[in-house]
Amino acid sequence: MNKLILTAIIAFLFSTTQAFSQTIDLSTDSIEIALCKKWEIDYAILGNMKIGRMPGAAESNYEFNKDKTFTLTGKDPKDKSKGTWVYDKKSKTIKLTLNGRSNTNIISLKEGELIMLTDTKEATPNDPMEIKVVYKIKAG
Repeated sequence: MNKLILTAIIAFLFSTTQAFSQTIDLSTDSIEIALCKKWEIDYAILGNMKIGRMPGAAESNYEFNKDKTFTLTGKDPKDKSKGTWVYDKKSKTIKLTLNGRSNTNIISLKEGELIMLTDTKEATPNDPMEIKVVYKIKAG
């Protein structure tokens, strides 16, 4: 399932709008070390509500590489997309580009956890929402 479809599904399931302004407080050299791993969804936060992964929910796994690329995969091994990432020093976020779109940013990165913020204005123009998804390092 591509990223846009996953975002649309999550957006339709929840109707709370929330903006988050966090930043990455690592040195530029440390970002690559902390980021370049395999990551899986841990939970999402919408408003003040923490929402755990539901059994059978769509998967969205990331593998970040030192060459500033990443691979996004789902449950089906054929479900694979490649994108690029870049650290924005000004906003202190990592911007992800997938299929020519840059609507996802990593707004927090620390040992064992990263937080992505997805803007769904294109997928749900009548009810735009930002979704905060917390990822953990993928086991195994």
